[in-house]
Amino acid sequence: MKKIILSIATIFVMFGFSFKASAQTAGTLTFTLTCPKHTSGNYETDGRYVIAVWIESCTPCGTTAGTSTFVKTKARYWAGGTNDHLATWVSKSGSSVVDASTGATMGRGATGTPNSLANAFLPHTYTWNGTNVAGTVVADGSYRVVVQETWGHSSATATRYFPFTKGPNTDSQTPAADTNFTAISLSWAATLGVEDFNTTPAFVVYPNPSKGIFNIDFKNEVNNIKVVNILGEVVYSEDVDSSLIDTTKKIDLSSFANGIYIFSLTNDKGTATYKVLLDK
Repeated sequence: MKKIILSIATIFVMFGFSFKASAQTAGTLTFTLTCPKHTSGNYETDGRYVIAVWIESCTPCGTTAGTSTFVKTKARYWAGGTNDHLATWVSKSGSSVVDASTGATMGRGATGTPNSLANAFLPHTYTWNGTNVAGTVVADGSYRVVVQETWGHSSATATRYFPFTKGPNTDSQTPAADTNFTAISLSWAATLGVEDFNTTPAFVVYPNPSKGIFNIDFKNEVNNIKVVNILGEVVYSEDVDSSLIDTTKKIDLSSFANGIYIFSLTNDKGTATYKVLLDK
């Protein structure tokens, strides 16, 4: 009698089973927002507040609480007297601050720190490298940034959800502002592999909108930067070192009028563009 040996793969084919590996694209999420000074509550005189910013996964991700899974905290600012004011973040994260920016209540930090009174109401930018608290790149799919701000000794709180798609394609957004969060921009950009460096420029511009200073993160080689206004007029042009990969360059447009501008970056393979808003 012949023995028939079936491989595991054959068995799965016969019975209709199959495996599909989940892609785990590496990349960078850049998230910027501003918390304006509140005019009511116990901190009325100086506007101090506490805040947490974190990443969640969900299927799909929406702009309301819903069902989601905590991935990683990116910022948590509170102090001894305010460390019970971020209940939503605590419930979701278990107070995990791995790889997070931390400090005292916004407005109580030392001069020059992000949470100093002078800096508390300026745009703040946070980045996420696509990993969880264990440092592992998570599967591609639906994610969102969550921000909880609480002020007035927890008498007032606001939480917003900003969905995006993590994957090989860029996802850039400028969500609408409200009374609690303004100048919001969000951009996910995949990190290109070595084989992809022979492509048109890949880059991220932030914050967007901006009051004048824009940062460009280069993801591959770039030879030239141009910025044009909505009339097609070149307002800025510069040849750059093509080796500027994984670096950041600042462009100052504060001397120009408010409005929409187009960043146009060129290399030997072509040109890529990015629309921004100057709002001084």
